[in-house]
Amino acid sequence: MKSLVIFLSFIVFLYADEIPKKIKDIEINTMKYLSTEDIQNKYDPTKDAKKHIRKKPYQRIEIGFSNTSGNTKTTSLNANYTFSHIATILMQRQMHYTFEASAFLAKDDGKRTAEEYKVFFNAKQPLPGKWLSYLSLGWLKNIFQNYANKVDLSVGMGRVLFKDQKQSFIVKLGPAINYENYDSGGDSSYASLNEYLEYKRFLYDKNRFYCKVGAKENFSDMKNDYEVNVLIGFRFRIVKKFHLVVEYNAFYDNKPSEGVGKTDTKSVIRLGYNF
Repeated sequence: MKSLVIFLSFIVFLYADEIPKKIKDIEINTMKYLSTEDIQNKYDPTKDAKKHIRKKPYQRIEIGFSNTSGNTKTTSLNANYTFSHIATILMQRQMHYTFEASAFLAKDDGKRTAEEYKVFFNAKQPLPGKWLSYLSLGWLKNIFQNYANKVDLSVGMGRVLFKDQKQSFIVKLGPAINYENYDSGGDSSYASLNEYLEYKRFLYDKNRFYCKVGAKENFSDMKNDYEVNVLIGFRFRIVKKFHLVVEYNAFYDNKPSEGVGKTDTKSVIRLGYNF
């Protein structure tokens, strides 16, 4: 045993100069598999990845055209603005929140009118075990669907079913409070159960495919009073900071207002700029 200790000590003495170099090589190789945040926090304390993210939110503006069918058949001018930000507030985990506003402008009987206005805020907080909590607040005005104001506030839980460098699949479920004010007069308020599915897949050269499905069921009449909204889209990168969006949106309301059809669809193409 004593001989073995002497032998190992001799080996360490011979390669003493090489050991720091080998350790450094291991660190460099390990860095290749760590996230940017891990590298900056563990290997370069002078940089703060989270602080850098908070200072530079993601924004984009998109302008294009929409072909609408259902309660109205027309071609609309579509404008969309998105603000997305990441902050650290709970258990040192990054909360992601998004603000989005869009407008569909069209002509009806030769008069320019706002076919649809929409504002949406969403925040989600990752939790241990691939779980997440979320809060969403939405407002809609669409005279062709008889909505002077449509507001919903939803909270709940979700789970990341699958996520890697190329794709992700998320489900969310929770209750919501809804208020609807109708263009023809009158209003209503009710509680609902909201379900949401989101699938994203990154294609070559930062192109993206996404599919989002949302459903809402009135607690007082879940069998008959429900809505389903499906959005399928592609985002293609043209050049740096410029992209092209192609979307198809189908909305179904099983119990619409009187005189309003159940189905509305939109085919959208927009040119976008990131800043």
